[in-house]
Amino acid sequence: MMRHYLLFSLAYFACAVALVFAMREQPAALLLGAVRTSFYLLKSFAEWMPILGIFLAGSLYLTRKYGVRARIVPTIYALLGCLIFSMAFSLVKTSIPYIQPFYADPLFADLDAALHFGVDPWRITHLVATFVPPSVIVVLYFMVWFLPAVFLPAFIALTDTDTERSKRFMILYVISWIGLGNVMAMLGSSAGPVYYDRLIGGTRFADLTAALESSGIAASALGRVQDNLWQFYSDGGQSVGSGISAFPSVHVGLAAVTLLYLWERSRALAPFGVLFAAMIMFASVYHGWHYAVDGYVSIIAVTALWAVLRRRNVAIATYIPA
Repeated sequence: MMRHYLLFSLAYFACAVALVFAMREQPAALLLGAVRTSFYLLKSFAEWMPILGIFLAGSLYLTRKYGVRARIVPTIYALLGCLIFSMAFSLVKTSIPYIQPFYADPLFADLDAALHFGVDPWRITHLVATFVPPSVIVVLYFMVWFLPAVFLPAFIALTDTDTERSKRFMILYVISWIGLGNVMAMLGSSAGPVYYDRLIGGTRFADLTAALESSGIAASALGRVQDNLWQFYSDGGQSVGSGISAFPSVHVGLAAVTLLYLWERSRALAPFGVLFAAMIMFASVYHGWHYAVDGYVSIIAVTALWAVLRRRNVAIATYIPA
């Protein structure tokens, strides 16, 4: 299965490269940026290894009768697949505005306000966040999300002995990234509240900008990332995790995948998954990356697909990756 995932990632990367050469200027420089992305991801993964090692050692002990050695090769396939998949996704994501320019921000901003009784959801999150240190929100959204979102296949390959569950979540993982982050993002091409005034003009989200500055978020690493992403978008560049796309929220979608996976692995882990997904949803609106509707749609889409895969017992799962 993980070999199929690696082959799928290679095919996805080939399609992404073709798209870049067809739609972008200086494609060679963009591809170099994508390669740098993979090394950054691998380095970030390695930095977490001391903590992960303790957790994985416990997991491997619990599944020791299935053999650790037999899991090494699939895990290598999965890790390579994750790096290649991430490169491909970054290339496609940064190309979306060239295929479908941003157009849907006014629609989603109005829908957000309508769903929340005339109040922009970011105002609600900032009101609640008076009791939460902004640095905690930054670390959660900027770092903690990264591991399960990018390297879930490697974790499945290394620790999960349930073949049907592994197939189900590999399908859910891939479709969440591509379906939400590429296909639906192209259909509802939007930049998000934090970029609304720069894109549309005016001062509709000037209060959000002021709130981010007063909370210290604008001066934090996450604030610098927001500015850099806009600069890369303006310059047509490519860098680590670059690309602007609000609808739907891949962050929230992958957090929902993580929640569902933890729920299936152990009911004792389910509360941690719920807390994780709720905090990612909260942070995505708080920082202005997303409209609340971006997260709502992602949760509904991921949960619906998961329910379908469970009902059908993933009979088709063997054929999709290949």
